[in-house]
Amino acid sequence: MCGGAQMNTEIYHDLCREIEILEIRIRDLEAEYRFWYKKGCHGHLAPLNISLDRMKDICDQVEMYSRILEEKEKARDRIVEHMKMFEGLENKIAYMREIEGKSLLEISMELGYSYSWIRKLGAKIKGTKKEQTG
Repeated sequence: MCGGAQMNTEIYHDLCREIEILEIRIRDLEAEYRFWYKKGCHGHLAPLNISLDRMKDICDQVEMYSRILEEKEKARDRIVEHMKMFEGLENKIAYMREIEGKSLLEISMELGYSYSWIRKLGAKIKGTKKEQTG
């Protein structure tokens, strides 16, 4: 990965959104599976073969999405590990703020710098991000 932590946080956040979407889809499919199970196996509201066919399709989809989810989680973890290795105070601030979700006050206390200095650098980082995206 080239560049600093502040440049790569967008990649990280996009990946986290993809993971959330996959988790939502898997939960939705699991709920649909329960619906077909009740409808076909217990409620006799649908022919059993139709319910079983749909349940198998759902299982196949859940398996596929689960594999994709696992790979994306591994990628997210690798990104975090690489971002932890970035050097420089601005990169550390960007990582701690964007990835760890810490406040500037928490960052200043953890890194041993004054809050005003960390706030100044934090504002500079935000300005850099706006220039890159704007």
